[in-house]
Amino acid sequence: MDTIPFHFLMIALDIVLCGFLIFWLIFNFRFVGIGGRDSGVDIYYEVPLSGSDRGDSELLSKGDSLADNFWFRKFIWRLFGVVLGGVICLFGIVFFAVIFRRNFGQCFVEGLTFHVGFYLLFSSVLLFILRSYIVGVILFLFGVIVVVLGVDMLYIEPNNLVYEYYRLESPKARSAFRVVFVADIQTDNIGEYERRTLRMIMDAKPDLIILGGDYLQYYAGTVGVSMLPERFRQLFKEIPLEAELGVYAVAGNVDYSSGEQFSELFKDTTVEPIFSSEMINNLGEEEGKGPIDIKFLSVVDSINGGLGETLLSKSGNFTIVVGHYPNYAIKDYQFSDRAPDLMLAGHTHGGQIYIPFFGALRVKYTHREAVITQEFLRGMKRFKNGGNLLITRGSGMERGWAPRVRFLCKPEISVIDVEPTKKK
Repeated sequence: MDTIPFHFLMIALDIVLCGFLIFWLIFNFRFVGIGGRDSGVDIYYEVPLSGSDRGDSELLSKGDSLADNFWFRKFIWRLFGVVLGGVICLFGIVFFAVIFRRNFGQCFVEGLTFHVGFYLLFSSVLLFILRSYIVGVILFLFGVIVVVLGVDMLYIEPNNLVYEYYRLESPKARSAFRVVFVADIQTDNIGEYERRTLRMIMDAKPDLIILGGDYLQYYAGTVGVSMLPERFRQLFKEIPLEAELGVYAVAGNVDYSSGEQFSELFKDTTVEPIFSSEMINNLGEEEGKGPIDIKFLSVVDSINGGLGETLLSKSGNFTIVVGHYPNYAIKDYQFSDRAPDLMLAGHTHGGQIYIPFFGALRVKYTHREAVITQEFLRGMKRFKNGGNLLITRGSGMERGWAPRVRFLCKPEISVIDVEPTKKK
């Protein structure tokens, strides 16, 4: 909805480009010659003969050469017109996207898929009419691919929320229990997708629910911005999250900068918000699901790490550490002698766009996040020291200047089944 003004401008440009292309392909090509092998118009070339030694075969040879020349010139002329229109379309997309700079990424992707796709399909139809079948087929296929990619990236995959199941065996686990971990809900509108997310969390029948940060992301000008926190809070009242071992939420980098504001986000809900680093010991002991030690990290601690031994349980209990960023685990425990049994993190969104044989487009994060490379964008990572790091793809997407897209990177609800090591 927030890109509608951009599309109005692009539709106006589309109409201009279509008119330009019609003029270029249908009328102007007569200046470089009419006819040729693909035009359907027969041309007879007169070649003067001077002597009996020049027969019909030479006449046909020279006629074919001229026809080939005209065909090639027409082909170049038509292709140049299509490419020129495409370049103008791309410049228009960038220009109009800059005007709506707060939604630059979204405008750019929607323009690149739908409007470029429409232009390619329209060009192919005109070329078919002019019987330039080869170029027409190529442009048609490209147009279909671009539009299909756009529909998938912008509408299908972002809404295709899936369960990802993980299983851990540990001698520290006294009995089996299920953890459901969801990070990066990261929405600017409370709708059916957000309701479905909470329903799916409960449908997984969790013993423990952990939310990994980044709940709302909005900017000045976002529709209904003043009511978003209250609508978010009402969502958790409408569909309450309940689990025998509790429901906990840590803060993310786009959340409020103070603990009081963050707590207000979950006020009077079943969720216990944790803004600063905090440890809960012997969780689930009375319920027969533990005992479990859980360390919740503040955003700063999850970024900076350096916590070392303080996160390692001395009680012998199964230990879970939760931080919005995965930095703490990568820095402190990847190559250490010991590590927490299960480390949970979000923030990366799995990269959101995954290219086969290459990986996610966000190859490396910058600044303090430079330790997060392709290897640590998503999935379960098992360290040699016995530690397990799960980086979820998250259930939402980046907002603001970034495009709200996903490709080969579906949103995720992580379900981790922890079981005691089976005796041999």
